[in-house]
Amino acid sequence: MELNIASIEIEPKRHTFGHIAERFGEDRPASRYEEAIYDGQATENFHYRPQWEPEFEIYDVRRTKIVMSDWYKLLDPRKFHYMSYVSTRAKDNSTSEQNFEFIEKRGLVSKITQANKNKIYKYLTSLRHYEYGANLNNLTIVSRGYGTALDSASLFYATDSLGMAQHITKIILLVSDNDVSKLDEGKNDWLNDSMWQGLRKALEDILIIKDPIELLIAQNVIFDGMVLPLLINNFAKEMADNGEITIGMLTEFITSWQEETVKWLDSIVKVMAEESVENKSLLEQWSSKYMSIIYDALEEPSKYSLNAEEILSSLRNDLILRLNKNCLLNI
Repeated sequence: MELNIASIEIEPKRHTFGHIAERFGEDRPASRYEEAIYDGQATENFHYRPQWEPEFEIYDVRRTKIVMSDWYKLLDPRKFHYMSYVSTRAKDNSTSEQNFEFIEKRGLVSKITQANKNKIYKYLTSLRHYEYGANLNNLTIVSRGYGTALDSASLFYATDSLGMAQHITKIILLVSDNDVSKLDEGKNDWLNDSMWQGLRKALEDILIIKDPIELLIAQNVIFDGMVLPLLINNFAKEMADNGEITIGMLTEFITSWQEETVKWLDSIVKVMAEESVENKSLLEQWSSKYMSIIYDALEEPSKYSLNAEEILSSLRNDLILRLNKNCLLNI
């Protein structure tokens, strides 16, 4: 007996979700990022106004002075939604683990001189607390910001900042052969050492900023745009110049992370600046204000180098050039 099986093609009645079709005016297939990001913000049927700020709705565009015709213009060029973000960070962590294993397997920590170890403890350990502050600030952006495009990327940034604090902890424990007292000393330095008090004050002062975009500019664009290049990238170069190359391998995760994250920050700042003259003026004012604050705060931590003033000025000029070129700001 001959059996013929016929195949038929069933056309789907729709190719995407309704909120995507409504936004783009057509029933076109959407990427996972578009499906996850567009119009996820709650806009109506709120139960109550927050008692601590009754002048605002619980989700309110008026919480920031920046005005956007559509907050979903602030798309992430990395197209991070949960799955793509998690898989990317898993790959990043895998590479970092290989670096740690390489250094441990070959006993390279034992080759680090005590003088270089002391320098690592002094200039790197306390950054754990700075990164935790960055985590808190980005969670504030998430809670006060508007639109899934901004909030989701800021939540990923907050998670990364916490991960960075843990990464630094791991470095210190590796270098010190799991001496947890080095972490306690780093905390004490953050709280009491005069070298860190300028940076600590700058960070704690912005913890109370209520405007989420001002906070994003202060923490993510300006502070991280100066702190990480100075105390991670250039610190690793300084250590290499003194015969210590392993710290560059151990901090590569942070360096690569910033290079990737800057693309998101520059993209959304540019979009906000292009939206209106008023937005651009505000962004420039905030950038200049916090640039001055962080420059002064980093004068002491930059003294790991004999060329501290030159390095700090160069990093400031690089950041200004980046903002002027990529974000259309005039700082």
